[in-house]
Amino acid sequence: MKYLKSKASYVSLENQFLRFFMVGGFCAFLNIVILYILTGILNFHYLLSVLIQTVVVNYIGFYLNRRFTFKRTKGEFWEGLAKYYAVMISSFLMVSSLMYLLVDIFHVWYLYAFVLITIMMMIFNFLSHQKWTFKK
Repeated sequence: MKYLKSKASYVSLENQFLRFFMVGGFCAFLNIVILYILTGILNFHYLLSVLIQTVVVNYIGFYLNRRFTFKRTKGEFWEGLAKYYAVMISSFLMVSSLMYLLVDIFHVWYLYAFVLITIMMMIFNFLSHQKWTFKK
């Protein structure tokens, strides 16, 4: 019976990660589109573009992760939103630092750099949100 319980926990975690990946993929797509529009078309500095897209897309990500990924419909909305943004601010600081390093120091194209960093940050964000933001 213990095996079945741990197997069920694993499947639940696996499904949760898959849903998080889907929401993250959608948000990453929105981030790239906004980043391209702001930097590539409107000539904003790439770090300003990252800041703007972070604020806009993170609210969408919070809503989708709260309802779809972690199945939270009740509870402290504002507390969850504050925790979500705390995680995402730390993520933003890491992303911005890595963007600067890759783009300005190593001369990687800003969109390639952003995609690479986004993939690396996925695990950090999932675990932070699972263990803290949306913890039951």
